[in-house]
Amino acid sequence: MPVFSTDKHKMKNNYLFKYAKLSVVAVLMSNLLFSCAPMESIPAIEETTHSEDGLSQIPLDQDIVSKNVQLQGDMNIRKLRNNILELVSELPMGTRIKIDDNYQVFHNDYRNTSGGLSRSSTGFVSPVKIIEVPPAYRGTFTEQYISQLNRTPGGLFISASAVAANEGAAGNFAVIKASTPGTGFLKSYNSNGRPKFNYTTSIKKRFSARLNLPVSPLNQSAQEKAKWTAIYNELKRAAERTEAAPKSLLYMDKAAAKVAVNKFETLGIFSKVGAWTMATQVTAVKHGFANVPCAEFQSELLRQAYARAGANLLNDFSRTKGNQLVWSSTASVTGFSNALYKAGWVPWTADKYKPMTGAFMFHSAGLSPGHTYISGGHNGQIVVDNGAPQGRDLRKTSESSINIQYKTGFFFLPPGINPQAW
Repeated sequence: MPVFSTDKHKMKNNYLFKYAKLSVVAVLMSNLLFSCAPMESIPAIEETTHSEDGLSQIPLDQDIVSKNVQLQGDMNIRKLRNNILELVSELPMGTRIKIDDNYQVFHNDYRNTSGGLSRSSTGFVSPVKIIEVPPAYRGTFTEQYISQLNRTPGGLFISASAVAANEGAAGNFAVIKASTPGTGFLKSYNSNGRPKFNYTTSIKKRFSARLNLPVSPLNQSAQEKAKWTAIYNELKRAAERTEAAPKSLLYMDKAAAKVAVNKFETLGIFSKVGAWTMATQVTAVKHGFANVPCAEFQSELLRQAYARAGANLLNDFSRTKGNQLVWSSTASVTGFSNALYKAGWVPWTADKYKPMTGAFMFHSAGLSPGHTYISGGHNGQIVVDNGAPQGRDLRKTSESSINIQYKTGFFFLPPGINPQAW
């Protein structure tokens, strides 16, 4: 099966080399800015909705240890006022902060630079303490000022990406073990992970032709079966969190990630490692949607799965098919889900079928604004997304956070990879 780099001239004409000359960027950005925001504009036709006032909190797994974190770039710190995360200050790159053992992830709205409100699918961690800033900034961040910041009522908040960005690529992710479902989880899901809600009517309007229709491997050629199995196995390898999985598939040095992104955008060369760093720390930042990189992260996972499997991405995702797997087309939830469907992938409703490890999952009906993530195990009760590349156990997630972005309506799998019914 052909690998990606066999025909660079064809790729230049058909796929990526016109990337820098896109004339639609300004139009697309208005959608991208909210591509992973809460799904509130899409009717939940069959759903019984839940609401929860106050903070949106996600206690993280006990396997994830706290540590002193050195910021890999300039980052804002915020405080919570009237349930909105307001800017306090900007910490310079190299600042060391301490994140306590009992830190949580919050998905409250934050004040953006225009004075309006936005929401980050990555979320914010708290409590945070500032330890020290680089010497060049100590005239501004004096000991007295740092002490004052650390005494902020309600504590300080910083983007959850600060935690993952500080992780190295060596070793494996911590294994997430089965946990007792919390009350927030059980509001929307049964104890086995099956949703108590569905968005079937809305999903049928988008994907009726192939929804819940299995593809028999007996009807596939040996080459097709080998291709889809290899791609799926690579997605599973990157997403699996119930067994040891290499961090290098998601993390890489930021400088190396910049080089890898540049090679992709200018030469059409696909990386096989570092998907989270490339998508969230480079591509999304470079193109102005750093607060909502969920679909770009999933897109990068998919590009790299094809590369590791030795499959030709252009056979399934191309300008001709109207589903280029580049940020300008698929960094929105709607764009990513449409691209998968046009590539022949099969959508499955989550209330009828179990999300296999490695399945691309979608909040609600999978339209922007929304959220997308990949199953990390336990029938989709563990997910991997831009805010938790190490894995997030939905059984430990609050009701409000589930309502915002983890009410799985459907998921995609490659043709011939068929899930089990509940």
